[in-house]
Amino acid sequence: MTLERLSPPPSESDPDRDRRTVPLDRSDDLLEVLASETAREVIAIVRESPSTPSEIADDLDVSLQAVTYHLRRLQRVDLLAPVGVRYSKKGREMNLYDLSTESVTVSLTEPRM
Repeated sequence: MTLERLSPPPSESDPDRDRRTVPLDRSDDLLEVLASETAREVIAIVRESPSTPSEIADDLDVSLQAVTYHLRRLQRVDLLAPVGVRYSKKGREMNLYDLSTESVTVSLTEPRM
């Protein structure tokens, strides 16, 4: 089965996706999302190659509904984003997801000015 990729993933050298720092007082949502093993497994799959929800569900052997739930949560904390579209053999349009950042740091101190 082949899928046609219409939009390339973002460049590996994209400086906006390299690193992000989150202050401790605003890290609750991020840490809650990352506490989920399934969310971390989704990140691991997407880290290897931008993927569709169906591909992720197949790789994890979980329901598409579960993957969609985790994708939404990961997007809400800016860890993943849709980066393009693929078409299935049946012609169905599917979003392609990739990492929004390469690294996230929770800062324990206030930023210095």
